[in-house]
Amino acid sequence: MHRLITIADIRMGATLRGRDATRPVPSGSCFFVRIGDISQDGELLTDELIRIEPNAAVNEDLFLRPGDVLFPNRGARTTALAYRLDLPRTLAGAQFFVLRPDTGRVLPEYLAWFLRTEEAARYFEGRRKGTYVKIIQRSDLAEMEIPLPSLNVQRRIVETASLALKERILAERLASLKWKLAKRLLSKACSNHSEI
Repeated sequence: MHRLITIADIRMGATLRGRDATRPVPSGSCFFVRIGDISQDGELLTDELIRIEPNAAVNEDLFLRPGDVLFPNRGARTTALAYRLDLPRTLAGAQFFVLRPDTGRVLPEYLAWFLRTEEAARYFEGRRKGTYVKIIQRSDLAEMEIPLPSLNVQRRIVETASLALKERILAERLASLKWKLAKRLLSKACSNHSEI
């Protein structure tokens, strides 16, 4: 087991000043990732991130790089995304921790996968603070212990998890289509007074 701080740099997302700092601006110079853009399964829910125009200069190190892992630090959801878009000047807001893994030791996708596991959810459940908005502190994230198999095993875990997610999505889609077909047939039988 390895403490997360020993395998990844951890920082807060960008703190953007001003009331309208994260308001969408179609011609904005930066892209912006919001918590709602990430599913519980760690998938990006949108094909197009919003654009914003910060009110002040942004430190270059705050822009996301492919392989950064985004982990929400507020709310009750435990999800994480291995950022793989090749969009220039993309920011994640202060509601995220941005983890920059040591890729010689841990795959970003493996780290994101582990942060979404039930084991991780149990770990954070007892450490969230706050009454109205639950917050995870950086120190709690830093001290979390993560199993670190070889990169080859990590890759296989990520591939298997990805296939299992695709299978679940297809099964849910199939069940939904079957339900719609059954409703249509039942309505038709009702209208025509025919036997099912």
